Amino acid sequence: MKSTCSIFYIIIISIWSLSSFCLFAQVAQDSQSVDLVNLGKVLDKSSQIAIPLQELKLADAIVRGIKMNPDLLQQKINLRSNELLYEDARDQMYSPTVSLGLNSSYATKFGKVHGPTNYTSTELKNYTDQSIQLSLGQYTIYNFGKDKLLYDQAQLDWTRAKDLYEESKRTVKFQIIIAFWNLKSALDKLQSYERSVNIAQSILELQKSRFPLGKTTEADISSSLVDLMNVKNLRDTAESSVISATLNLNILLGDPSGTNYTINEEISFLPIKVTEKILYETYLAQSPDIKNARKDFIKAQMNLELSEKNRLPLPSIKFNGINLYYTPKYYTNSGTLNPAGSNTNLNVSTSIGFTLPLSGPGGLFGSRIIEGAEIQVSLANLALTNTANRDLQTILQTVRNIRQFETTIENNRQLYASSISVLESVFKKFVTEKSVSRLEIRDALAQARDSEIGLSEAILSHLTNKTQLASFIGVDYLPRME
Repeated sequence: MKSTCSIFYIIIISIWSLSSFCLFAQVAQDSQSVDLVNLGKVLDKSSQIAIPLQELKLADAIVRGIKMNPDLLQQKINLRSNELLYEDARDQMYSPTVSLGLNSSYATKFGKVHGPTNYTSTELKNYTDQSIQLSLGQYTIYNFGKDKLLYDQAQLDWTRAKDLYEESKRTVKFQIIIAFWNLKSALDKLQSYERSVNIAQSILELQKSRFPLGKTTEADISSSLVDLMNVKNLRDTAESSVISATLNLNILLGDPSGTNYTINEEISFLPIKVTEKILYETYLAQSPDIKNARKDFIKAQMNLELSEKNRLPLPSIKFNGINLYYTPKYYTNSGTLNPAGSNTNLNVSTSIGFTLPLSGPGGLFGSRIIEGAEIQVSLANLALTNTANRDLQTILQTVRNIRQFETTIENNRQLYASSISVLESVFKKFVTEKSVSRLEIRDALAQARDSEIGLSEAILSHLTNKTQLASFIGVDYLPRME
């Protein structure tokens, strides 16, 4: 594609040289010359936000985006919240509640106190009362795995939450890749249209310079002006696309809005070399959608098992807890260590309870609860199956799109080479034989420009579809095996 730029500039300079020579040799009057000094300028900076350009590389953009992306920062906070819920469930499963209480009170004498010893008023004027309490709350020792099912569900949610965070990082990475190359493509298009504006301007000036010689007409000049206005409109649209692509990348990278980038990397075209069977097997093992559906199905099975156990008269063995108090007495130098409500040294007790739901909102013996849990299992199983079948069609369609773009890219490469060849031939005739019309030059230039843009767009679409497919099946890049 770089050769097109050189060819375009050679054509412009040659047109300018030819028109200047004709004026110098045949016209002895003042006329407007073709000014092409500023042909190489790229953007009209007045239409952009005044923030300095910064060179951006794809690898650096990915690192910055994963670190600073606002959505990913929020996901990280949510991940910690899910972790706290899991830790609560783990403590509920494996650890009894333990609490420590410290109490202290201060008293002032309002009258004489008589106890085992008669104290003087001076001795009893002030005293403090302290107590220390250590409590172990009730703890279920065994209830036939019902608490374990609740813990397993919390653990399943936590494991999936960690996977979701990693998948979110992958999603941000792919979004940055697509946004990066979208901006690069938009910048390339803008430069191409900018060159076309300069060329159309040169042709218009050439037509004006030939008018005094009788070698062109006012209609030709008007037509050249129309061509210039049309390509300026295309240039302005391309400029808007650059601004939009820049703002999109600003958001993904967490940069201030209007931060402008310069990109010196070129997009690579790598055809996929993998079968649909391998892609589908990878999807079944790695896909975020299938992992979510599988998690919902497993949780529904756990809920059914828990409902079945809740309606059975299964015993539950519980440890009732211990409360230990230490209270020094104000009129002695000794203290006692007693369990709550007892004068003995220590009480430890357990209990066994049976619960049999007979009738209520859940139906006789919890029949409606069980049926509802079975329905949820069936629905989750159908959702898992439907997700796999639906996503298989998405994979097949995306692969077809990718391979179609590969064919399009190959065709556009040939079209681009042919367009350049036609452009060179037309220009050669224009310079030597002078038998080429303005329309032939315009059409040859437009065809070369459009084929260049078409090739660039096809390569970008190919990469976008590959990236979307990799994200869909849950991998960082598509497998390369046959």
